Amino acid sequence: MFRQRLRLWFRVGGDKRYLSHHDMMRLWERALRRAGLPLRMSEGFNPRPRMSLVEPRSVGIASEAEILEFELADWVNPDAVLEDLKRQVPAGIELASLDLLRPADKARPQTVAYVARLAQPCADLPERAARLMAQAEAPVVRHRPTGAKALDARAFIQTLEADAGHVRMTVRTGPTGTVRADEVLRLLGLSAEAVARADIRRTEIRLG
Repeated sequence: MFRQRLRLWFRVGGDKRYLSHHDMMRLWERALRRAGLPLRMSEGFNPRPRMSLVEPRSVGIASEAEILEFELADWVNPDAVLEDLKRQVPAGIELASLDLLRPADKARPQTVAYVARLAQPCADLPERAARLMAQAEAPVVRHRPTGAKALDARAFIQTLEADAGHVRMTVRTGPTGTVRADEVLRLLGLSAEAVARADIRRTEIRLG
């Protein structure tokens, strides 16, 4: 059976940053269908388009580097696919590029970069960042319906720089998990209000 795999890079801004992962998947399924593409479907009683969002983005975070991978059941020129999809996405979603993949290719994210702009400057933020990077461990606790789960966030922080008003970080990601940008901000001692008011933007996903 024919299989064309495509990787779409796109940006998220405006009110679309508040879409959940589930809602973003629904947005893309509608866009792909409206574009009239010959989507390759899953099997079973409820077939769905074979598509995935690589490295899901947390709600409220804008992004300059989002990845959607999907499959087509017939050949379509990638340039035509990109132009068709541009006409189907709403404001707040900006398409950047579309790559043709080999059938077995799959994105394997290695690192993700973020920039956070604080609503109110914090003068000693550079010193806080240096102290955090000097720590051997930095535990955070995630509360879920199934119970609390502890995570060593320091193991995932690759780089961390700050000035009074901005935090720039690169975090590792992969099968063992990752740390969220808001968790790093809390580890820097910022209050829940300061973290909620910060303008966090994903700037890069680096693939292996």
